[in-house]
Amino acid sequence: MLSNERIKYTDKEIIEKGSKALIKELGYSGFLRFIRYSEGIGKENYLNLEGDIFKGMSIDEIYIGAKEYWQNKNLPPK
Repeated sequence: MLSNERIKYTDKEIIEKGSKALIKELGYSGFLRFIRYSEGIGKENYLNLEGDIFKGMSIDEIYIGAKEYWQNKNLPPK
């Protein structure tokens, strides 16, 4: 099961870590495109989109899918 209870990040740290991860994965131009796109999505729209993406999936299934995705990318362990 996914748990971050040991790690407590401030909002500033979350934004910084998330931005770095997006830049690493998408590059700077992709990161800026993501920010421009996500600013246009209201919270309600995002929740509808999230509901469509993960419809019928348990948290464990989502976790397993994410884990498999990252393993397939052959990223070095942290």
